[in-house]
Amino acid sequence: MFTALRIGTLYFGSSFLMANWLTRMPDLLAHLGVDKATMGLALFLGPVGALVTAPIAGPLMDRFAAARVGVWGLVLAAAMLFGIGLAGHWTVLAAVLLFAGAGNTLFEIGGNAGVQRLEATTGGKYMAQCHGYWSLGFVCGALSAGVFGQFGVPLVWHLGAMAALGVVACAGIARLLPPAMYERVPRPMGGAKPPLFTLPSVSLIGLCVMATGVTLAESTVYDWGTLFLREQLQPSPFWTSVAYSTFPLTMFVGRLAGDWFRARYRASSIVRICATTTAIGLIGFIFSPHVVVSGLSLALMGVGVSLVMPIGVAAAGDKPGDAARNVAAMSMIITAIFLMAPPGVGFVAEHFGLTTAFLMMLPFVAMSGFFAREADPPAADPAGQQKMIGDSPVVGGTNASTT
Repeated sequence: MFTALRIGTLYFGSSFLMANWLTRMPDLLAHLGVDKATMGLALFLGPVGALVTAPIAGPLMDRFAAARVGVWGLVLAAAMLFGIGLAGHWTVLAAVLLFAGAGNTLFEIGGNAGVQRLEATTGGKYMAQCHGYWSLGFVCGALSAGVFGQFGVPLVWHLGAMAALGVVACAGIARLLPPAMYERVPRPMGGAKPPLFTLPSVSLIGLCVMATGVTLAESTVYDWGTLFLREQLQPSPFWTSVAYSTFPLTMFVGRLAGDWFRARYRASSIVRICATTTAIGLIGFIFSPHVVVSGLSLALMGVGVSLVMPIGVAAAGDKPGDAARNVAAMSMIITAIFLMAPPGVGFVAEHFGLTTAFLMMLPFVAMSGFFAREADPPAADPAGQQKMIGDSPVVGGTNASTT
C-alpha cells in the first residue's frame, strides 16, 4: 500500500493541476469572450500536442527511464498552467494547451510504463491504485478551484500559484518514486537500435477502441461538466465544484479497490459492468432536475469509468512486444481518436446544446462493453490453474496483489 501511495503522488499532482483550470472553465470562457465552438477549437490543440509527443516517448524512456520522463512531463504541464491564466485570446490558449498536452502525455506514458515495469519486477498490482490517486487529485483540485472561484480570485493569480506549487512539488515527487521505475529496460546485446517512431501493432486496435468508448464520456464530463451544471441548474461556483468532484471521488474509490477485482475477476466482465454503470450515471446527469441528483449521477458514473483505462493499460503491457512501447502506442492511438472530440463536442454544444453533446457519448460507452473481450489475456492458463466463479477467473483463490 505504501508503494502505491509513493507512486500515487505523481498521479495526484497531474490531476490536481488539471482540475484547477478545468473546474473554472465557465470563468475562462467569460474571460476570453468566446463561445463553446471556439473553446472546442482551443481544446483541440491539447490532443495535437499529445499525438506529436507520443511517438518519441518510447525512445525517451529507453534513454532516461520511464520515471524521469513522467516527472519531466508533469513539470511541463505544471508550467503551462500559468500560461492558461495569462492567455488573453483563444489562439494563445490553444498554443499553451499544445504544450500542456505534450507534458500530460509524457507524464501519462512515463508513469504508466513505470508502473507496468514495477508490476513486472515485483509481481504486485499497483496500476488501478495509482489511477485512483489521479482521481483523488482531481477531487482536491476541483474543490480548491471552487473556493478560488467562489471568492472571485482572478484566473492569472489562481493558476499562477498552482503552477509554482506544481513545479516545486515535482522535486519531491521524483524522490518518492520507487527505484524500479528508474530502471531502463535492457536491450538485447547486438540488437538493432529501436526506431524513433513505431506504428502500433494490430493487436492493440481493439483494445484501444474498448478503452476509448468510456474514456470519451469521461473526458467530456471533465471538459464540459461544470459548464453544463452552471447552464442547466445555475448553482454557485462552490456547489458546482462539489457536485463535479463527486465524479473523480468515486473514481478514486473504485480504483483503490480495483486491483483486488483485477486479481479475481475476468477483465472483460469488469469492463462490461463498468460500461453499463457509466451509461446509467450519464443518463442521470443529463436529465438531472437538481444539483444533488447531478452529483449522485456523476458519482455513479465515476464508479463506472474507474477501471476501464487501468485495465486497458495493463492489458496493453501484456500484449506481444515491448511493454513500454505498447503503452506508448496505445496512448498514441487513443489520442488520435480524441483529436476530433473537443471541436466536435464544442460544435454540437454551440448549435444543438450541451444536452445533445452529452447524449452523443452513449453509443461510445456501449462500444466499450461490446469490445470488452479485448481486455482479456491472449490465452487461458494452459495448466488449467484458473478457477471460475461464473465467468470470472480466480487465480489460486487468493489476491495476487502485494500492496
